[in-house]
Amino acid sequence: MRLHTLTATAFGPFSGTVSVDFDALAAGGLFLLTGATGAGKTSVLDAVCFALYGQVPGDRSGAKHLHSDHAPADREPRVVLDLSIGERRFRFSRSPSWTRPKRRGDGVTTVQAHVVVEEQRDGSWTALTNRLDDAGLLVSDLLGMSCAQFTQVAMLPQGRFQAFLRASSAERHAVLQQLFRTDRFERVERWLVERRTADRRASEAAGARVRGALHRIEEAGGTPLPEEWAEALELAAEDERLRAWSSTLTEQASADAADAHAETQRAILAEETARDALASARALVSLVERATRARSDLDALDAEAAALAAARDQVDRHRRAAALTPLAARLRSAEHDRRQAASAWAEQLARHGHEDRPALAAARRTAATELATAEAFLPRARALAEGEQEVATARTSLAETEAVLREAEAGLSALPERLAAAEARHAQAVTAQARLGGLRARSARLTELVAAAKRLAEVDRELDAARAGLQAAIAVTLDAREQYLDVREARISGMAAELAGDLVAGCGCPVCGSAEHPAPAHVAGQVAGRTVGRDEETAARRRVEDAAFAEQNHQVKVAGLESEQAGLAGRLAAEEVGSLPGALAEARTEEQAAADLAAGEPEAAAALAAARTELTETRERADGLRLRAAMLRTEIEDRTATLDALRAERAALLGDAPDLDDLVAQRTETLAALDRALVAWDALDLANRTVESARGSLDEAARAAGFAGTEAALDALLDPPVAERLAETVAAAQRRRIAAEATLADPAVAAALEADAPDLPAATAAHAEAATRVRGTAARAEAARTRSSRLRELDAHLDEALAAWSPLRARHRLSAELASLAEGRSVDNPLKMRLAAYVLAERLRQVVAAANERLARMTGERYALEHAADRGVGEQRGGLSLRVRDDWSGVRRDPATLSGGETFVVSLALALGLADTVAHEAGGTVLDTLFIDEGFGSLDADTLEDVMDTLDGLRDGGRVVGLVSHVPELRSRITTQLEVVKGRDGSTLRAVLAGN
Repeated sequence: MRLHTLTATAFGPFSGTVSVDFDALAAGGLFLLTGATGAGKTSVLDAVCFALYGQVPGDRSGAKHLHSDHAPADREPRVVLDLSIGERRFRFSRSPSWTRPKRRGDGVTTVQAHVVVEEQRDGSWTALTNRLDDAGLLVSDLLGMSCAQFTQVAMLPQGRFQAFLRASSAERHAVLQQLFRTDRFERVERWLVERRTADRRASEAAGARVRGALHRIEEAGGTPLPEEWAEALELAAEDERLRAWSSTLTEQASADAADAHAETQRAILAEETARDALASARALVSLVERATRARSDLDALDAEAAALAAARDQVDRHRRAAALTPLAARLRSAEHDRRQAASAWAEQLARHGHEDRPALAAARRTAATELATAEAFLPRARALAEGEQEVATARTSLAETEAVLREAEAGLSALPERLAAAEARHAQAVTAQARLGGLRARSARLTELVAAAKRLAEVDRELDAARAGLQAAIAVTLDAREQYLDVREARISGMAAELAGDLVAGCGCPVCGSAEHPAPAHVAGQVAGRTVGRDEETAARRRVEDAAFAEQNHQVKVAGLESEQAGLAGRLAAEEVGSLPGALAEARTEEQAAADLAAGEPEAAAALAAARTELTETRERADGLRLRAAMLRTEIEDRTATLDALRAERAALLGDAPDLDDLVAQRTETLAALDRALVAWDALDLANRTVESARGSLDEAARAAGFAGTEAALDALLDPPVAERLAETVAAAQRRRIAAEATLADPAVAAALEADAPDLPAATAAHAEAATRVRGTAARAEAARTRSSRLRELDAHLDEALAAWSPLRARHRLSAELASLAEGRSVDNPLKMRLAAYVLAERLRQVVAAANERLARMTGERYALEHAADRGVGEQRGGLSLRVRDDWSGVRRDPATLSGGETFVVSLALALGLADTVAHEAGGTVLDTLFIDEGFGSLDADTLEDVMDTLDGLRDGGRVVGLVSHVPELRSRITTQLEVVKGRDGSTLRAVLAGN
């Protein structure tokens, strides 16, 4: 990832719009982000982080207030970042949520945060998304890091790693977990605990099912489970005692069911014997009763013999006469039809007066011809009506067309004038567009000149104050240097006496090595009557260095202001400064007028096009209307001639009839009346022939049936109910006689009459007793069978429950052991480390290894970090402790014992190591731009030199490193700088490039 440009507006301390060209700053690979305390150096980093992730790093994100307090309330805060990730180039534009005054009325309104992400493709920017969530996912995918990881890797934060170095294991665990996103291992821990709980519940549920099966076996078998087994159910399940107990009960129940079944079978055999004896007795009694009833029926039939013979003869005559009934019905129907036909012919004769059929037929042919002539004219009559309607419609259309034509011709006369006006307005707008670019350039130039004049006045005032401050700083430096020289000269004069004061009899001199000290020197180096020591000389030297640093800061400030003053004066040399504001106001007025005219160009062009289109369309419409009117007149004339001929033909056909429909109706009715008369004549003739035929057929059939004639046959007919009753009486008597004679002839009946009478009550009682015994034994057998079946079913259920319980018990034991191990509570985990802490400990070992590579160079192989797995004082979990090994003394030290400079160096090495490890963990994303924030002021010159050499090494491969500091010595060492200038109206940025 490489940053190219950053633009921020109304963001943090920046009230206006500030821009950073990182490509220009990256020319030397190392640049300094400097400025006074509180000017907003860290805000530059905040803007980069906000552009990417929509949030600022560290504790500042909780403020939720990114709009500059120095900016106008209605100025939108906005950050635009242009960067490359790999071979792709992106532009992120973000605005935070902020409040602005309402445009109407009082009060404020909240503007929601928004983002636009673009990618450069084929030389132009293409929008990828404008959704906040999608932009966050895109950044995470591109960089492979969260916001917290990015700020730790790309922006080594101010003071954060010193706290990390000295943190407890729990605090370090929280930071590392956020950076390496090891929450998945905590989810594994929680999953194992949840799995243990679920497995325990599943095992308990399976055990409850086993216990329930045992209770049901106890109830079914009537035998209780031993108490010691119920209290140690899992142990009893393991050694198969439960299965053996259930199998014993099941086998005993099966034996009892078999005995009960055998007893039931014996009772059933006895019942079947008694049932057969009872059936034989009942059959013998039934045969005797049948014989008695047959003799009684024969006696009754002999008494009714004469009456039955008369009824049989009457039924026979009725049946012969009934065969003639269809012929009699035909005769009656024919006579009825003849009467109706005669009545209909009389009615028709009265209407038309034709008494014979030939006259009727001739009259019908004439009526049919006249009807055909009238119906043939019907389509032409409809054509006549439609034609008259079409002529009326054409005349209406002609009138409407002529009215519209008059309106079109009236509008056509006014259109040329409107077209000319539209062309004039469009020409003015086009001219204004052509001038607008030059006018805007002129306004922009004058705006810059006015701002430059205003800034020049401010720089003059600031330069006077800076020069006065420089003179004061020079005086302080000279005084401090004179004091230091006096102190140093006095100490050198007394150096021999100082060494002599440390001599001990018998010990070697630190100068010559002799153990004899014949003439030790006496104190001579004094200032104001007192002895000067090493500490006082060191303090004087430090005062000189501090004064020199302050003087250097003033010199840099004066040089910067003089450079800025020269540049501004050069820009304004050829301008009349006093007239610039008026010229700017005049230019803006002229620009606004041209912009207003240019803005109306699309509308003027649209109006011109509309006027031209309207003129063309109106002309075309008028020509079309004229052509249509001519066509309508021709059509009306042609149709009128045709309609006149049809009207004459219709008048000749109608005669006295009011219209054609009445004429057709009259002739249709005449033809129908003649058709009805012909039908009546033919029906009467047919009816006469049918009556004579039916009468002859009936008389011939009666004589053939044995009757004297038709009248005799009709007298023999009976009413249907009477005939059916007599026939049934004769048939029933015949059936009774046949059945009685057959019964008496049956050998079984004859044998029953000769046998002894059976004892039916005794046989019935014996069978009832046997049936009662069967029911009792069957009930006992069913109970035994049900108990045996139930126990077999429960035994199978117990086997299934035990089989299902066994793997659940084993799985619960396994999940419980794993969960305790992952929680750090198992005896197999002597370090008491949780799984997530174990993973973080490995990551911390990688961080320490990467940090030591740089720490060795920065401390001259003196210090090295060590990862310790033991627990610190008061810590419940271990694995994340850090120690600092001093290879000069061989002592392992707690990081809290380091000095300020040592702490910074070790923290910087730890930060760089963590950055490398996190970048590798995030997928190897190459960070070509890196920021390091503060801490250099605590280093001495030699250590600072070593640290700077290490930071120079970070530039390998084209990486750009930005140092955030206000240490004066760094400003002299790093010539490429981005200075944050603090002012009353907010901060601004100024780039100082190498060689300028």
